[in-house]
Amino acid sequence: MEMQPGQMAYDRASTVFSPDGRLFQVEYALQAIQMGGTAVAVTYDGGIVFVAYRNLPVSSLAEAGSIEKSFAIDLGLGCVTAGLIADSRVLVEFLRVEAQRHRLTYGEAAPYTLLGHALGTLLQQFTQFGGTRPFAVSLLLGGFNGRVPGLLELDPSGATIGWKAYAIGRNRRAVADYLEEKIPDKLSEDTGFKLAVQAVAEGSPTPFQPEALDVAILEPESALRRLPTAEIARRVQGMPFIGAPERKANGR
Repeated sequence: MEMQPGQMAYDRASTVFSPDGRLFQVEYALQAIQMGGTAVAVTYDGGIVFVAYRNLPVSSLAEAGSIEKSFAIDLGLGCVTAGLIADSRVLVEFLRVEAQRHRLTYGEAAPYTLLGHALGTLLQQFTQFGGTRPFAVSLLLGGFNGRVPGLLELDPSGATIGWKAYAIGRNRRAVADYLEEKIPDKLSEDTGFKLAVQAVAEGSPTPFQPEALDVAILEPESALRRLPTAEIARRVQGMPFIGAPERKANGR
């Protein structure tokens, strides 16, 4: 983001509007999200597929699978995030607590729209009161209305927008344009998976390994199912944007 003359007078707190009606701290949070990996969610007939790119650890000692971008909320509820991982965990925990509170009170799963608006209210509060900063996270929250899948996008401003498919994180506009151009009227799980992976590839400047993908499938009244790396590698085999795993030379 390019600094404009006089901007420093209005970016010291998230509660101060600039003369042209901008909240710079919220825009900075959005810029931080753009530095993260791309995440995509696509609804298909009967479910939702979440695909996120995660930066693989530089050290060979690290467990790539410990970097989570998709999260289970409750049965038939899940999300994928882009941005600061630590901030993501706080918001995911909020969603889980709200989902369980609703289940204990009403004896049923919380509607994803209700959870989304509750989280949007929390996000908005962190732009309105002094002594806080906006969360540097965007989420795609998925759930079902009956058996019809749906998505809500939430960003640091607290705004909520419903989508059939969408992208957050790095190059989200280009990826969202790709989805809008390529998405058909009807999708199966397999075609939804391939479309989501192809869309994530649109946001990546270089080919990537299957290990770099966090993939999860959400179905009605079922827990979020995260695909193991071996299954992801099998399903993406032959795709031109998937790089071959790097081989390290033996040595002492």
